[in-house]
Amino acid sequence: MIGRRALLALLAGGAVMPLRRGGASELPRERLLMPTGASGGATLLVAGNHSAMADRWVPVLPTALAQGLDLPAPLPVRDTVGQDGVTGANLFDSQFASDGMVALAAPGSALVSSLCGDPRVHFDYSRWLPLLLSLTMPVVIGRAQLHRSLGNFMRDRPVRIAVSTLTGIELPTVLAMSLFGLRPIPVTGLATPEAAASALRDNQVDTIQITDPLGTPETTALIGTLAQAGFPALFTLGTQADPLTLPNDQQVMSLQARLQQDAHSALHDLLYAAWKPLAAAAGVDLALVLPMLTQPATLARWRAGTTQAMRDSTIQSMAHQSGRTLLTGTDATEALRLASGDTSAIMTLRRWLAAHLPTWRLG
Repeated sequence: MIGRRALLALLAGGAVMPLRRGGASELPRERLLMPTGASGGATLLVAGNHSAMADRWVPVLPTALAQGLDLPAPLPVRDTVGQDGVTGANLFDSQFASDGMVALAAPGSALVSSLCGDPRVHFDYSRWLPLLLSLTMPVVIGRAQLHRSLGNFMRDRPVRIAVSTLTGIELPTVLAMSLFGLRPIPVTGLATPEAAASALRDNQVDTIQITDPLGTPETTALIGTLAQAGFPALFTLGTQADPLTLPNDQQVMSLQARLQQDAHSALHDLLYAAWKPLAAAAGVDLALVLPMLTQPATLARWRAGTTQAMRDSTIQSMAHQSGRTLLTGTDATEALRLASGDTSAIMTLRRWLAAHLPTWRLG
């Protein structure tokens, strides 16, 4: 059967069409069976060893997983270089496709790169079997006049947006501005909250995305300082009805709620359907997954062990303090499905990018 990546490659300019799965079975806790002759047994492959995901999870995840799987020592970690995780995800799909002994830990930036059709990408994350998804809720911050009248500006008004790269993790914010009828102008090279905030204060950009607003006390304090200086939160990259409450008591509505208020017709736009998986992918802090061909018994034991590992007090404390939502079992499966999008949404996104990237590259 033709794979999704092959289908997308065949449909370079057309339109197309749109998975559901079950959860982990409740098996008794027993040691993860190692295949005969396997040298290393269960291993954790970390995609993007310079990413914030790796910094946060590598110190705690191998030990917690070993305890959940009833293994005698922490899982060995195999690092892959880079920040966005594409190299590690490629390696996972090409070299660890079947035995289920290697679990991949990947950041959301790798998923965003895949959705955008990055030529470096040779993996299909819609075929991965999720064990755990750790989610954040990115927040978009901008000038006060944008907050007051986001839906009332003259159409095609330029809005400068701080981004790391043209197709980086901030792309959902760039696309969101198009949904309001504005003309987004990405300003590249601003990869950290501090750099983006400095550019906002210096009038180099109008809008920034804080992908992990509760990740550190410093980032949370930065958001509060920006609000006091006249740069409030405009919306979250979410679709929830209830607003997000930040520690400084800012109530931040989701993009969906903001569009209902200021640009209702955009909710029926194909671009909004393309925005949803893109935003979901950007909100993935960690995707812990197995390859599609993993044997059912091995998958079930990994899932039961991962669920047990998430009860670890260190992980629970970290998730609570940094505003993460941890999903396992069928919840993780559904979240990854939403972040994968259907073929129509992905083709819409890539056509939109093809129309804008040449202009953006010219500056």
